[in-house]
Amino acid sequence: MPLKHNVTKYDVLATKIHHLSQKQNSDLTKDEKRAEIMAVLVASLTSSQSWKTHQHLMDGLANLNSDDVKEEYRQALTTRWKNVTAADINEVLSKGISAQAFSTWLFFTVEPQNQSLYKSVWDEMCKEFTQACDDIEVTASSKR
Repeated sequence: MPLKHNVTKYDVLATKIHHLSQKQNSDLTKDEKRAEIMAVLVASLTSSQSWKTHQHLMDGLANLNSDDVKEEYRQALTTRWKNVTAADINEVLSKGISAQAFSTWLFFTVEPQNQSLYKSVWDEMCKEFTQACDDIEVTASSKR
């Protein structure tokens, strides 16, 4: 009897990120690069990986210009993005980060030459993942 699994958009993106993290080649396609930036954004904004940033986004935007927030972004950019889970993606996209909060974080944290790319990836994520999430049906035969 086949096993049935419900896979959400968050699971699909988390799997794509996991595969990217295993990839040794630095020549990424445009789609892979955007997925990596999505992972960096999630790792930078989720409470499980960037607690100080999460707190400042929820409590007070004035503190987003701190060294702690910048350090959490640097860590997300180098290694933490590889550990993003579907739960992290869900948390970041469902916590309702305002456009002002995201822009403030972006201004103080991300290098100026990358800000427009990050903004376009963020907008794409918000649009894609806030639409109704139809499950993708995946069936695998069990071998007994």
